[in-house]
Amino acid sequence: MYHLIGLLIFSLLFISLFYKNIEKNNILLFIVFSFLFILASVRYNIGTDYIYYSVFFQSVKPLTFHPNYTFPSEYMEPLFMHIVALFKYIISNPIFYFSFWSFITLLFFWLGIKKESSNYILSVFILYCIFYHHYLFNTIRQGVVMGIFIYSVRDILDRNFFKILFISIVSSFIHSSGLFILLAYIISFVKVKSRLTIFGLLFLSIFVWKSGFGEQIFTIFAIKFQNVIPNLYMYVKVFFYDHSLTQISQRLLLLIPLIYYYPILSKDDKFSKLFSIYFFGTLIYFSFGFFGLFITRINMFFRILEILLIPMLYQRIKNNNQKIIVQFCIMIWCFTIMTWLYFKEAYYPFKTIFGNFY
Repeated sequence: MYHLIGLLIFSLLFISLFYKNIEKNNILLFIVFSFLFILASVRYNIGTDYIYYSVFFQSVKPLTFHPNYTFPSEYMEPLFMHIVALFKYIISNPIFYFSFWSFITLLFFWLGIKKESSNYILSVFILYCIFYHHYLFNTIRQGVVMGIFIYSVRDILDRNFFKILFISIVSSFIHSSGLFILLAYIISFVKVKSRLTIFGLLFLSIFVWKSGFGEQIFTIFAIKFQNVIPNLYMYVKVFFYDHSLTQISQRLLLLIPLIYYYPILSKDDKFSKLFSIYFFGTLIYFSFGFFGLFITRINMFFRILEILLIPMLYQRIKNNNQKIIVQFCIMIWCFTIMTWLYFKEAYYPFKTIFGNFY
């Protein structure tokens, strides 16, 4: 089922080769996002965090100002918990809350893609295959913030500091990764000068990882601030494992075409700024590769820019035959990655409030 939906979206991308108006068709974009929203809303017990969030949604009491009022979790951010508690006056069914947060996440992605993507269908295809199942079915709070990040790209590019500061602070009360939006704004001022610099920084980051130097810095920082950021120390204790060769290879394969065409693409100020942010995430990912899950989450936050960067590269291709080759390369990459869903009981079969789909 997962690949069938991906194939339907890909078919629109293929058709766009012959009907250019499909590439940035607002109605078509709305229809696809509406379908993705329905899919996320009717799921039942799908995602490794589903039970955790379901228990939380059930146990939250309607918000009151009574001094003895408490939330059932000390690890979730306050704005997220308060919004759920406010809605508890209206409805208590956990399915509503999964649907509500899916709507918020997809709304921001929809608005962001409408504003910034040079090819709506390609952006949605990458979003669905690489990020949708991770951040709408799982790690819900970070998914919301990643949607807000894409929505805020225009303000990052336009240097709207105070608006970005506001967005970043508010987002951090939904998930702490919201602070990365402000970090992305700061990084956007740094421009990578050449491909030689890019390769040099990549090799340096891998050296920091393999030498153990990055591990020492990270561990010291986590222990020193464990009272301030308890989750960080928890990641050090529980999720200490290296990246695999497959993960590293995948990141490098994604970077190769972007680096190869960097001299041409970087003439576009938008690409230059977004690539700086994206590349920073890659350096963090390589440098601290020993804390697999934690660093992967940071990396994925910046990787979401692929839904904008890859279409920018794709739109540079003028020949339809070349575009077909690129499309099928992207499809193979996306569909290969998406196969992991079939090996996780938390995702397959796809369970809904109406029954199972295979």
